Amino acid sequence: MNCINFIVPMNPCPCGYYPDIGRCRCTESAIRKYQSRLSGPILDRIDVFAEVSALTMEELSFDRDKPGEGQESSAAIRSRVLRAREMQKERGEGRFNALLTPEETDRFCETDKEGKRLLKKVFGKLGLSARSYYRILRVARTIADLDGSEKIEKAHLAEAVSCRAPAELKTAEAR
Repeated sequence: MNCINFIVPMNPCPCGYYPDIGRCRCTESAIRKYQSRLSGPILDRIDVFAEVSALTMEELSFDRDKPGEGQESSAAIRSRVLRAREMQKERGEGRFNALLTPEETDRFCETDKEGKRLLKKVFGKLGLSARSYYRILRVARTIADLDGSEKIEKAHLAEAVSCRAPAELKTAEAR
């Protein structure tokens, strides 16, 4: 079975410049209306949300062969990804984390008490669906694999939760 990538590029507002308040000319209600075009059930099926901000000229013109301070080289990242893929294939009977069933997710994505407390808090605060819950666990398992960790730690779960839709998190904070 193949893993299907579903990539949804979307501007943050009608003019495309939010959150740059110097360039964005949209009202708050226009931004909210624009962002609500993707329904909850669609958002629920996306594993990772990433905001990408505009780059400066300096950021675009760096030497790609020499990683900056605190950054990994592409070769090191590739090595970690290949190692994580092997861990997933061995554990999941040849399948990747994204394709685990809920039962397999329960078996392969166990967390400690701290992690369970974090999940319970996030689940209640964000009003997550069962689908989102399992997606967070599978993403956390992948983050742990990339970290070379056999167990999912609280930090892995926190990172997986932070990959959820920023809109979900902002809505939850407003509650």
